[in-house]
Amino acid sequence: MNFLTTVAASALLLPALAFGQMEEVMDNTALQAKVKTKLMTEDIIGGTAVNLETEDGVVQLGGFVDDEAHAKRAGEIVAGVEGVRKVDNQLHIKSGDRTAGQAIDDGMITTKVKAKLAEADLGTAASVNVDTYNGVVLLTGFVDTAETKSLAEKYVSEQDDVKDVINGIYVRD
Repeated sequence: MNFLTTVAASALLLPALAFGQMEEVMDNTALQAKVKTKLMTEDIIGGTAVNLETEDGVVQLGGFVDDEAHAKRAGEIVAGVEGVRKVDNQLHIKSGDRTAGQAIDDGMITTKVKAKLAEADLGTAASVNVDTYNGVVLLTGFVDTAETKSLAEKYVSEQDDVKDVINGIYVRD
């Protein structure tokens, strides 16, 4: 193949590749909307903040909830949504009551951890959510490698005031 033929073939393929990526993003967004709607309709998690990530039919729930029954039921509801291939349920039970002061401290820990992870540059494909409850940091989201997952945990565990790290990061299939 000569140079011009190669350039012409590339010019034809690039829009198809871009369209494929755009279609995948649209599929993930549509699935995420269906899952959110279903969870809100069922009102299982109430006003609890839950991270919801969707990628290639894998839905990850992340956050802290009041009890095991809510975590389990949320996972069951998500599994019943059409288009969900797999549920990675990273809903964890809140450890004890939290004072207003601890809530502020948790917010500060979350901010420091997010800054450290951004500074660490885990790669453009890394998408990591951070939740903190009573000094326990929960990491969720999607990364490409187990090494990136371990590295994120290492950076977080080195931060002051972090009592424990739950590494719920999902390594892409």
